[in-house]
Amino acid sequence: MSSDTPNRDEDVTGPVLNVHASAIAIGGLGILVRGPARSGKSALCLSALRRGASLDLPSFLVADDRVLLEAADGQVTLRAHPGLRGMIEISGVGILREATIPSTSLALVAELCPEEEIDRYPEIRETLVAGASVRLVRLPRRQSAFCADILVSLALCPDPPG
Repeated sequence: MSSDTPNRDEDVTGPVLNVHASAIAIGGLGILVRGPARSGKSALCLSALRRGASLDLPSFLVADDRVLLEAADGQVTLRAHPGLRGMIEISGVGILREATIPSTSLALVAELCPEEEIDRYPEIRETLVAGASVRLVRLPRRQSAFCADILVSLALCPDPPG
């Protein structure tokens, strides 16, 4: 649907960054899931939404495939592209409707990468997103069940150890 390269878009309330990613809110924790095409972003989001809801955490899709990022006052707000709001694409199934919220504040970036690139005991990492520093976790591609457990665990206890 969109490229992996961020670009400028003007179809919300002003200039925003349009990125190829997915976004969810679990227990109030705004999570941006990024990775290359077919790395399991949508599957991870769907799994995390189901796990969060099973624990009675408020769990909502924000955006799938295209996420609009808007920075203001050191915070980044995540939104869906208006034409894609409430929709999530599941490989082998198609487009599904999902409970959604209009926006959430970004608190965590989950980056899907090859398993061999993940440190066993990583230091706490941060990444710049739209000029704001945000906590980063690197998770293995295409392991949605395991990674969903991690995201829900972080939503239950968002302050990292150390």
